[in-house]
Amino acid sequence: MFNSTAEIYQYIAECIVRAIPDPEWEKAEFLVSYSQRGALSEWGDYYKKSELAGQFDIDDGADTAFAEIFDATKSLFNLMKTQVNATPFNKYKFTLNNDGTFDIEFKYDEDFAYMKSLDADSNEFDELLDLDVTDLIESWEGLPQDHPRPWLQQ
Repeated sequence: MFNSTAEIYQYIAECIVRAIPDPEWEKAEFLVSYSQRGALSEWGDYYKKSELAGQFDIDDGADTAFAEIFDATKSLFNLMKTQVNATPFNKYKFTLNNDGTFDIEFKYDEDFAYMKSLDADSNEFDELLDLDVTDLIESWEGLPQDHPRPWLQQ
């Protein structure tokens, strides 16, 4: 479906613009967490006058937007791979300004990769990761450096 990063970035920007309910937004941040196992979570915030004005759901712009964002993310992941088994990122943040300029940041979060490697219904998941921890892991910032990571002691 997507053949270049430019096509993907254009598509993501269009989805964001369609999904924001306020025509006077100035900046939007669209955060995506992606697992090669097929899991994708996304959330968006928009700003007016440098203040958080609200959140948006990419599905509000079009019925097929979430599925297409998943396809776009998967295509972006594959385009950025340098080797067959490489994992170029598992999170990205797309920042769009209302003048059309944008920035995109990528990161690979080890804690997120570990969490997504577990079966969410397993005892290990329940014992090591409570809801507060999973929320932190799924955030763009991830776990603070000084946060305990009992899974590293296993």
